[in-house]
Amino acid sequence: MSYAAIDVGSNSCRLLIAEKDHSELRILYKEIETTRIGAGLNQTGQISEEAAQRSWRWLEKIQPLLKAYNVQHYRAVATSAVREAANGKMFVEEAARRSQMPVETISGEEEARLSYIGVKKGLQLEHSPLVVDLGGGSTEIICNDQDFVISLPVGAVRATEMQMSAADIAERLQPVQGMQSRFMEYPLVMVGGTASTLASVKLGLEIYDSRKVHGHRVTHREIADIYQLLERTPLALRKRLPGLQPERADIINAGVLITMLIMDMLQKNELIVSDSDLLQGIIWSL
Repeated sequence: MSYAAIDVGSNSCRLLIAEKDHSELRILYKEIETTRIGAGLNQTGQISEEAAQRSWRWLEKIQPLLKAYNVQHYRAVATSAVREAANGKMFVEEAARRSQMPVETISGEEEARLSYIGVKKGLQLEHSPLVVDLGGGSTEIICNDQDFVISLPVGAVRATEMQMSAADIAERLQPVQGMQSRFMEYPLVMVGGTASTLASVKLGLEIYDSRKVHGHRVTHREIADIYQLLERTPLALRKRLPGLQPERADIINAGVLITMLIMDMLQKNELIVSDSDLLQGIIWSL
């Protein structure tokens, strides 16, 4: 039996089709497309017509794929940008009409819960993790053992568009301050495009390889070195950097800065990158 998860995120739309193979998922098909639905949202409060059209066109391609892979169960979710947009309800209604499948706008807490399931199932860690899902518009932090979940209004797209300084980002991350003792024993695991890019750039991957990225550990010092490299590199050259998707080159600096600030606040010297995230969490929850 095959399952599918669809994620309409602030930066990209993603699809995962998989089947259960005992205690693991066997991936049948995976796709990601940068539609940047969160573009301009901070200025207007609305999903722009251009961004909506890009996402709708992508969603229209999904039904034939679900049929081709004989998908029995699926769930399509929209996250931060659609949650916040004044026309978010209109967007999901039109998305459902065009794609012939319901698209559900989920809360930040539900987004965090699903990402946590993806990490727990995908990484066999000795201790329960503290999971950070750094997206385009928001950042979710969750630790089930501590019954802790929070969604913060800061992400790579938002921070880039608003030209946030380190102080601006730190202000939005304020709830994380003072929590280092509470989460001292919990390994820090990060999911999302920034985390996977950090591992890919560190490894110098010309072609993305989830087997190498998943479970890879990156130290704070290595992240700081990558940040300095990114800051020194003009955008045109940054797009050619091994391990960095050209579509992410304009927002990666902000994503890496957010990552470093979170690690500073939690006093973590390294993070573990998980390629198993919200999508896998959706499928396991099905």
